[in-house]
Amino acid sequence: MKAFRRHTTDELVAARPSDADRERTRIPVVVVLDDIRSAHNVGLMFRLCDCVNIEALWLTGITAYPGVSERATNRINKTGVGGSIDVLPWRQIDDPVPDVRARKEEGWRVVAVEQGEGTSSWREADYGDRTVLVFGHERQGVRDELLAMADDIVELPVRGITNSLNVATCASVILYEMLARREETG
Repeated sequence: MKAFRRHTTDELVAARPSDADRERTRIPVVVVLDDIRSAHNVGLMFRLCDCVNIEALWLTGITAYPGVSERATNRINKTGVGGSIDVLPWRQIDDPVPDVRARKEEGWRVVAVEQGEGTSSWREADYGDRTVLVFGHERQGVRDELLAMADDIVELPVRGITNSLNVATCASVILYEMLARREETG
């Protein structure tokens, strides 16, 4: 095993990228959280999207967002630690369909994450160079209007008795796959 030395929290904080570095390394991905019920999941998504350094997070439908209520804000802040809520570009949109359609018309690839017949494997999917990545309601899934716009619908395998993954866990797998592909191609 090669030598290993753990970074201290102070070292990690000191190594945070500057605003200019974050802008330079930002990847053209917009994550859409449509009708996500859990504010804790929203906070985790802020943290994840900041770590991967995506272009924007859109909180749509009934999805909680910072400032909507004290309770939601507290829950989002609890899991969205490290300042991600302050630095990640985000917006609240009641109906995501027009905004997703506009991105699609600009040449962005729309990829929905959903379970069903005819999905693509998350490992084999074509995410494109500019991607709108859509996650839907925990029980009802991605709304039909967004599925109809999708260039691809991807699914992660579930082999146990639990029928789905947490949205932030699922997004982690896909976003880090997208990041790895970008790093491989330079």
